[in-house]
Amino acid sequence: MMKRRFAGAVGAILTLAVLGCEGMPPQEEAAPLEPLGVTRHALTEVTGFGTNPGALKMWKHVPASMPANAPLVVALHGCTQAASAYAATGWSALADQLKFYVIYPEQPKDNNANICFNWFEPGDLARGQGEALSIKQMVDKMKADHSIDGRRVFVTGLSAGAAMTLVMAATYPDVFAGAAPMAGVPYKCATSMNDAFTCMSPGVDKTPTAWGDLVRNAYPGYTGPYPKISLWHGTGDYVVKNTNQNEAVEQWTAVHGLDLTADVNDTVAGYPHKGYKDAAGNVLVETYAITGMGHGTPIDPATKFPGGAACGTAGAYILDTDICSTWYVAKFFGLDNSDAVPPTVSLSSPANGATLSGTVLVTASATDNVGVAKVEFSIDNTLVGTDTASPFEYSWNTAAATNGSHKLVARAYDAAGNTTTSSTVSVTVTGGISDTTAPTVAITFPTASATVAGAVDIAVTASDDTGVTKVEFLIDGTVVGQGVASLAAGPYTYNWNTTSYATGLHNLQARAYDAAGNTATSATVSVTVDQNSVRFTERFSNAGPDNAGWSITEWALDASDQTGVTGSQSLLGSATPAFNTVTRTASVSVTLTSNPRLTYWRKLDLSGANTSASASFKVVVNNGTDNVVDSVTKTGMGTVTEANWTQRADIDLSAYANRTVILKFIVTATDTGSSVSRAKAWVDSISVGPPTASSDTTPPTVNITAPANAATVSGTVDVTASASDAVGVKKVEFYLDGSLADTDTAAPYVFTWNTAGVANGGHSLMAKAYDAANNVSTDNDTSVTVSNTSGGTTTVSFSSIAADDGYVKANADGTLPAVGTISTPAIGKGTDAKLNRAFFSFDTSALPDTATIVRASLKVTLSSAGGDPWADPAAGNTLVIDLKNGVFGTTAAMETTDYAAAATASAVSELIKFTTGTQSSADFNAAGLASVNRTGKTQARLQFKTNPSGTSYLFLTEGTGATLTVEYK
Repeated sequence: MMKRRFAGAVGAILTLAVLGCEGMPPQEEAAPLEPLGVTRHALTEVTGFGTNPGALKMWKHVPASMPANAPLVVALHGCTQAASAYAATGWSALADQLKFYVIYPEQPKDNNANICFNWFEPGDLARGQGEALSIKQMVDKMKADHSIDGRRVFVTGLSAGAAMTLVMAATYPDVFAGAAPMAGVPYKCATSMNDAFTCMSPGVDKTPTAWGDLVRNAYPGYTGPYPKISLWHGTGDYVVKNTNQNEAVEQWTAVHGLDLTADVNDTVAGYPHKGYKDAAGNVLVETYAITGMGHGTPIDPATKFPGGAACGTAGAYILDTDICSTWYVAKFFGLDNSDAVPPTVSLSSPANGATLSGTVLVTASATDNVGVAKVEFSIDNTLVGTDTASPFEYSWNTAAATNGSHKLVARAYDAAGNTTTSSTVSVTVTGGISDTTAPTVAITFPTASATVAGAVDIAVTASDDTGVTKVEFLIDGTVVGQGVASLAAGPYTYNWNTTSYATGLHNLQARAYDAAGNTATSATVSVTVDQNSVRFTERFSNAGPDNAGWSITEWALDASDQTGVTGSQSLLGSATPAFNTVTRTASVSVTLTSNPRLTYWRKLDLSGANTSASASFKVVVNNGTDNVVDSVTKTGMGTVTEANWTQRADIDLSAYANRTVILKFIVTATDTGSSVSRAKAWVDSISVGPPTASSDTTPPTVNITAPANAATVSGTVDVTASASDAVGVKKVEFYLDGSLADTDTAAPYVFTWNTAGVANGGHSLMAKAYDAANNVSTDNDTSVTVSNTSGGTTTVSFSSIAADDGYVKANADGTLPAVGTISTPAIGKGTDAKLNRAFFSFDTSALPDTATIVRASLKVTLSSAGGDPWADPAAGNTLVIDLKNGVFGTTAAMETTDYAAAATASAVSELIKFTTGTQSSADFNAAGLASVNRTGKTQARLQFKTNPSGTSYLFLTEGTGATLTVEYK
């Protein structure tokens, strides 16, 4: 059935102002009717996909040679776009490489004059209705026609399509595993035309609980997992204000039960990126703030997908911003991990130890279970060439190289992004040039005359005509550390803990070396160490701001003053709504130090006059996107009053250290009646500087405990570190040859290192421990020798299949077994006096049929515990692992007979006591190695070696919380 919406002038106004059209380029003509099954821009139209109550069109992209159980992505276009236009974002090209299906729903012009999805209409944003149901029926059609993995169905879209993306995530959480809106709005931000205007700009402010309830009420009674969310927005978007990104973060962190403190704060391709993790360390909500971008989907045609295809084609609302959202969203969805087997690569010519002159053909041999995407050639750690087809070759004119020794390396990539680096080949060049040119080197941070405190990353750039081999850092003339050149050299950094240096002037230098032994030393940068320096103070002491740059047009100066100085004032913000939401903001630009803390004084008067009212005060730091660092909210009737001045001290801003940010003070009030609700705040005596003297300045201790210094290692090795702190260790970072390799946030601190990915020879290991005050300490005295046998080994890891994981409980004699009703696997004795055995299922069919397994182990993650089963019996307890080549029952799902079913091998390994984080088992015995299935699933059954006599048990995290690691030849 077809439907028509918004006839006449009302429809024209609404679609122009509400449905996300920026600048309104010439509209695409309505596509003429085509024969059924027609292919358009590599898309094939599909009909007969259900009742289609939303009267949408369906197009699909099906790559060649699709495997069974492939993922599916639904891509929703923006206003004025057709399905084929949105394919220009690169989803079809990436699907061809990574082997997943794509659906492109399309809005006919008969439904909406500007071809926008009707994201705010009640009949289209509810489960089982309208356009939402039509899109769900398209997914059902794909599942009927193709082999789709129902656990890996995802949705993404732009603008109106982004709003519909979150409609699908909220209404069909049982269908979609992830969602990625580009320039969208929170679910149910609007349910009418008037709401939609406000929702888009300036946006709607709700509490996280209120936002979350809108999602939870979209599918009443649903108790399963919700999709993980990747939120993208341009900071210069004036069509859909980027405040909607912040509100969407509040909505989906609330849905996932997460707090609003980002666990990941970094930059990707130069843009701010944040991640919010669950207790198991999985990022369930993430944001990308694309600085300066307007309304659109960010792409980067210069980025090449594995296999060489470009990341999209720039056009209307598909914007070249030097970041490929399609690729990063696909990685977030896990689409790049469909192939976990890395390629193999070796340099076949020239031979190790060869003497070369003239033009030499450097050749590499590379293979992969799916296919080699490219091989990179590097000479002396500098990338010199790339070949995408066999034979993999690079023509090297040694006459342009310096005489002497050079090191050649090849790195192979497959389409899933797995990489392997060859062993190093050392050669000697004669007939080349003599290198007498020294490198260039300069310190880029901190700048001369800066005042620093806490932990500071000294940053250095260095370059050389033949390549930089190392950079040393000097403080007051003493070498304190060095950066190690990598395939992607520089910038070189050294983390300087200034707390161990005296207050006063200190001189920084950097020294760079090249392969010929030429050296250069940077200009000296003099800085002042002062742990008590304050970089910004504001007292409003002169009847106005003491600092320039304040934007206080929405706030006012008030005679009230925290200091009591006559003539001095404070800043007053007041929001008094009437049938609407009112927000008032005062802001100022602040440059932060290396360990900044915010202290200020305030008085509050927040009042709600009815049950639907709300009043809030927020302090926000904007580094491209708004981040709430302090807040008070009153929802419903009642007041929050601070009659006296209250100091808020030492608010941690270290996540934004060494940046210039916008500090905002915001009051917001919402009222559905007359102006009797209010949000008022007085702010005074603001300072930004280091922690006060009472704060923690003692760094943690850290020590790499395995492998030992000077050890020889091979295969897969657990690098372990012990760390302690008087207050608490926040994280431990592991570095391999100077590059960050892994981070662990809970003891025991472990980095699982596949040594087959590096060349045989010497390698350095380093661990850095951080505490909550951002104090840091380093252990960098461990060097090891990697010695893998000829041909090497390959190590792969398999996450367990959450849908198959679980537990079975029974009486002590094994009678009356029953499948556990909680999704998290349990082990031990429960409150019902039953004994629990946990099961984890792994799809190990990616292992080669001819693989010889030389090592395997199981890593699990603690979710929670009751009692102490490790101490029952008193002599101690361990977990025992049984293994099944295949499944214990008739299917991988839990069955009562699994409790006592025969294993292929029993007691293949044990897990010793752990009370937090993850724990790896000992290596499997020979029977365990022989039990790993190369053609299907492998199941592990865990139980305590001795049944606990009292109520004591563990819950272990299913899915990615359990990992089976296998090393094979």
